[in-house]
Amino acid sequence: MVDHAENTQPTPFLVPVQDDTEQRAKIFAALSDPTRLRIVEKLAQTAEMSGSEIAMHVGISLALFCHHSKLLAEAGVIQTRKEGQTKYHALNRELLINCFATLSE
Repeated sequence: MVDHAENTQPTPFLVPVQDDTEQRAKIFAALSDPTRLRIVEKLAQTAEMSGSEIAMHVGISLALFCHHSKLLAEAGVIQTRKEGQTKYHALNRELLINCFATLSE
């Protein structure tokens, strides 16, 4: 009887990096809400906008925008900078491009 156990090699397969998978899951969760998706679509049309401008264009209160922007920022989808008392928001285009590019590989 011949023992083939030591000649057997596991079949290699690629496992996505866990951190990358978790990051994409956060992005898709953030985009799963229709209001947040409208915010992202609005920001895709411009370089940056203030929170009050976005809220007005999307048709929500500033308080509700603040709630949604926090979730989008935590996922890395938007970036925020403060000038005086005004916060300006911009789409993190590189993150989204990389996220969607991994789906087509």
